[in-house]
Amino acid sequence: MMNEIDTKAADKHNLRTRFPEECKRLPYEYLEPNEKELVDKCINHEEFTEDEISSLKELLARYRPHFNDYDAVSIEKNLDDNLRIIKTSDELLRLLNDPNRFRIDMNYHIGDETFRLKLKIKQLPDSDYIRLLDTQTRVFRDLNDTEKRVYAKAANGGNNLSPEETNMMKHIQDKINEKVMDYEGNAQDITEILARIVDFVDDPEKPYTEKLDFWKQIDLPTRILLFNKIKEKLNISDKTEEELFPTPR
Repeated sequence: MMNEIDTKAADKHNLRTRFPEECKRLPYEYLEPNEKELVDKCINHEEFTEDEISSLKELLARYRPHFNDYDAVSIEKNLDDNLRIIKTSDELLRLLNDPNRFRIDMNYHIGDETFRLKLKIKQLPDSDYIRLLDTQTRVFRDLNDTEKRVYAKAANGGNNLSPEETNMMKHIQDKINEKVMDYEGNAQDITEILARIVDFVDDPEKPYTEKLDFWKQIDLPTRILLFNKIKEKLNISDKTEEELFPTPR
């Protein structure tokens, strides 16, 4: 075992080398004020008391086991386990042109009765697709790299989130909620997109204004659920850069 002199020497060495780099990987925004002070002092190579060194070592020890959990490489490996690899354009086009991608059956309740709605989705016009995609990406634009990695880890199962990561996810969700709280504007966008691209399978062609009036009469929760299902069908989702662009292999 290391004696007291060896321990102090090791601590001084780590304060100059290892600890500052580890401090940069901590979720700074979510640390307590006293923890932030320790991190700032370490990164700035300021002098530490013995008590402060002990507190810093405890803080780093608490987070250190989870550093690798939300590194990009680990995320890529977890995602790869459930991925189907596509190496030809023809194979991708067959999947894209599968008519089942654009069909949705939806149960709809009126009173005590349940009805099966048979719907079809048109291809989303480029302008609407870009508007939808931008709505998704700007929600995550303000997240830092650590937050994106923790979010990706949570989205990929999330059953093994540490207490610290769980706390981070709560704050991340708060950030997301702040950006999607424009209920009136979001409801209008949702309704307009449904009117443009969703039809019943046997409906004749109808004017956009008529379809818009129809969807306005459908309750908002149903519109939102259908809208989210459509996003899934059209592959418009909250994907982070780590998920979309893994290292080529």
